[in-house]
Amino acid sequence: MEGLGGEGERRTAQRPSRATLIRRRGFALAAALLAGAALWLVFGRNGAGERGAQPAPVPDVSEPVAEMTGGLSPEEQVDQVLLVGFEGSGPPLAILDELAARQLGGVLIGPENWAGAGPGTELVERLREAGSSAGRIPPLIATSQEGGRYRSLADLPPEQTELEIGDAASLPAAAEWAGTTAAALAGGGFDLNLAPVADVATLDSAIADRAFSDDPGIAAQLTGAAVRACLAEGIACAPLHFPGLGAASQDTSAGPATVALDPVSLDERDLEPFRAAFVEGAPAVVLSLAIYSAYDPITPGALTEPIATDLLREELGFEGVAITDDLGSGAIRAGSNVEDAAVAALGAGADLVQIAAAEDQTGVRKALLAAVDSGELAPERLAEAASRVLELKTRLGLLGLGEAEGAFSTRPRAGNRAGVQGKE
Repeated sequence: MEGLGGEGERRTAQRPSRATLIRRRGFALAAALLAGAALWLVFGRNGAGERGAQPAPVPDVSEPVAEMTGGLSPEEQVDQVLLVGFEGSGPPLAILDELAARQLGGVLIGPENWAGAGPGTELVERLREAGSSAGRIPPLIATSQEGGRYRSLADLPPEQTELEIGDAASLPAAAEWAGTTAAALAGGGFDLNLAPVADVATLDSAIADRAFSDDPGIAAQLTGAAVRACLAEGIACAPLHFPGLGAASQDTSAGPATVALDPVSLDERDLEPFRAAFVEGAPAVVLSLAIYSAYDPITPGALTEPIATDLLREELGFEGVAITDDLGSGAIRAGSNVEDAAVAALGAGADLVQIAAAEDQTGVRKALLAAVDSGELAPERLAEAASRVLELKTRLGLLGLGEAEGAFSTRPRAGNRAGVQGKE
């Protein structure tokens, strides 16, 4: 068995220097000014209320994606930033009508939707077909397949939890565990897995058996190996729960949770696995709903700019899609409502808001549109979020725009039943 720390195995995530950060801000500002001038020349004399007359999206995305984002109305951009769950596992399914009417960012398949590999793959095919008619932007097909009892698709791998993999402290074992899972998901037609858990959790943590280790170095190396294996199979993996949930007072699904670590301790302990994931090219990340006293003593992490933008983007240099944890969780409902949380999350820097409960989704969409209309949510921020989602879809080969720079390996997503490895 090959252990951790071998020659050439460990990769260290480097923080961008202050000079690099300053250059990034300068480039972004210059791009914004140029984009603003261009938009004035195009729209200024003809009115700015026309369809597609949106500010230029984030400069990190490819030119075809920027053009596509600019051609979407605010309503269509809002649809692109929604990752929604649905009810049922077979027809009739309201989500199919929803996909036929709107171009959603993503659809989340949970345990209640998955009736096994055969019917589950047929469900994915129906979702893909409903959202992929000519000229439409298809949704990301997503699930949460961590391991063991923490998986939405009970008859697909992995049967082992992250803790069981972490106990072996083997990079090849972690890579095989993640690669087998990703291959099964790709064969079933999926695009995105909300995994692996990148938290550093002791045995008394609320999420102890969901994490690789209580050692930051081991957790970082195994997270990096899992991300590499996931990407090699063409699945977009999203490590969670940034900036680390291992020291939280409770699981955020149950209610409000607090991480009381100071900034230095959080940096040294919890951020290491995320740095490793980002070095390996993780295209997405899931933002935690815990409250981090080091950054904001009252606001969940996914809803606070010091975490979702300053820490994630400026300090760690992450350029992928930032996904909220489910905004219908106890951590949100205890002190707010899903609609306000969605607006706050987009404003803070999230790109894709996860709304698992179908009954919350109409209200969230209306709240986001109202926030744009009132100026509470800047059009530039909405366009930025939508463009990052579209960039991920491009990298996965879903949009037919050609490969974006740095695209990872992709596999066909036709829901090939032969590729699904279920239990006999």
